[in-house]
Amino acid sequence: MQYKGGSFNILPIDTMHVTTIRDSLFDVTHQFMARNYFTDAVELNQLVKKKRAHSANLRTDIPPIPFTGNPWNKENGNCMLFIGINPRYQSSDNVKSHHEFGPAIESIERFHNGDDSGFNDYLNQRKNYFLQEGMKYGKHFTFPEKKLREHMYPVENPWDCHIQSLDCIPWFSVDAKTFDHEEVCNAYNNSEMFLSYRRIIEEIVKLIRPNMIQLNGGMTRKVFESSYSKNSFSPMKEMNPKKGIHVGWCEIGGHEIPTLSHNFSGYPNAPNGNKDWDEMIANWKKWIN
Repeated sequence: MQYKGGSFNILPIDTMHVTTIRDSLFDVTHQFMARNYFTDAVELNQLVKKKRAHSANLRTDIPPIPFTGNPWNKENGNCMLFIGINPRYQSSDNVKSHHEFGPAIESIERFHNGDDSGFNDYLNQRKNYFLQEGMKYGKHFTFPEKKLREHMYPVENPWDCHIQSLDCIPWFSVDAKTFDHEEVCNAYNNSEMFLSYRRIIEEIVKLIRPNMIQLNGGMTRKVFESSYSKNSFSPMKEMNPKKGIHVGWCEIGGHEIPTLSHNFSGYPNAPNGNKDWDEMIANWKKWIN
């Protein structure tokens, strides 16, 4: 893949000689993952919590995730961003023995102790997420994958070259019930930990040139409206308003991108099932054309 910002270097990622491009996305990801994720999460737990909540309940013991899947492998201009609320901590296992969290913690700990191969190993874990058996969190990814394969990218694994997964908030939690949406919007535009993360989003957009964004979750829409859109999104009038389906435009990294948003799929009052998604995508295609 050509990096349009100038020349690039190829760096070793692990002992298997997997390589990645050292470009602007690599650099801002390196900077974000170098942060003290414990203190960032502690601070955010007070910044973005609901007024009556004790905490926003972000995990302080697991590194945030910059992205899920390999952005360097996407087909430039023939791909999309799929952005959820935040990664869910869905296990009762001890974090250090968990098949995803354990290697992440170990790799970032080495990185923070001065061993840059720890960052390279962690980056490889995120890039290969959808290629590793037993890694993908099925409830979150399986149904969107099915419908996006059916309507947009008719390939076996659309996450590989066509769908780049991100989260609005990159820190883990059990749920999103204690997030104050307005406080998240404020922090997204003013807090250094979020500003550091937003540089990753912007560099991904510059790299892959997505032709659409899909926002999964009402809070995700509010944050992206606040941070990236000149105007509020418009309800998709053909759909049940309780589903929270909206359309609009986001300007990220100098690119204006058509954006579809809806309440968090899989929960009540959201687009769920084949009928909802078929109608939503059909109306979306009419809107962008």
